[in-house]
Amino acid sequence: MVPFACRLLPVLTAASLGCATPRTACPLGTDLVRRVYSGGAEAEWCRRPDGVRQGGETRYYESGAELATGGWLDGAQSGVWRYRFNDGHNWRADRWDDGALVAQTVDPAVAAMSPAELDARGPTVSGIIKLTSRDPLLDRLARERPITSFVGRYASGRPRAAGSYDADGLRTGVWDFWYEDGRPEREVQYLAGVREREARAWHPNGQPATEGAYLAGERDGLWRWWDAGGRPLGETIYAAGKKISSTVRGGMLAP
Repeated sequence: MVPFACRLLPVLTAASLGCATPRTACPLGTDLVRRVYSGGAEAEWCRRPDGVRQGGETRYYESGAELATGGWLDGAQSGVWRYRFNDGHNWRADRWDDGALVAQTVDPAVAAMSPAELDARGPTVSGIIKLTSRDPLLDRLARERPITSFVGRYASGRPRAAGSYDADGLRTGVWDFWYEDGRPEREVQYLAGVREREARAWHPNGQPATEGAYLAGERDGLWRWWDAGGRPLGETIYAAGKKISSTVRGGMLAP
């Protein structure tokens, strides 16, 4: 069965399509969309009139119990996301900032659970949530397909940000950001609203500030920092967001 989305305007119309009563409150100027998957799991999220995700999202197990709650800001994963077992127990909390995973808290009891216990409660042993039974390849292709280009401008008319949103209203591909004087500020790559692959930043005077890469929203591999004069501050090697080693050269590394 092909997944479908149903707009919750009004709720009775959504109910007639098989959607449950919504639980996500959307900010002013957005509406709520629900997708029901072939396996019975569901997800609902807020989106702007242009289709970009903005506001809360709730994901559900096949039983109707909440799987996860979190939010989006201009198509990028943002704020605190909380994950629950299918018995309602909170087992993980992630904090996101503009598509970057900056902090994660996991219930210590989870580490003591066997693979069978984890599987019975919702997540797999790798921590990936079993949300849908849809074809993951088709889902990835749909998310990677840019459908909407965006250019935001300063009052002067100069570009402020430029990038693309995928079919689900999430940031995808390369996004460029500029200072008001036209100099580059940042260059970040996204996949489905999460930072992925290379990222760069510059000081206001045009000198490089940061260079590195992300994997699934976490810093990965070699990261370098420079001061505003172009002098190297140091470098750090990350693996899945964790520091493996650091070298400081005459200054303090950025967080």
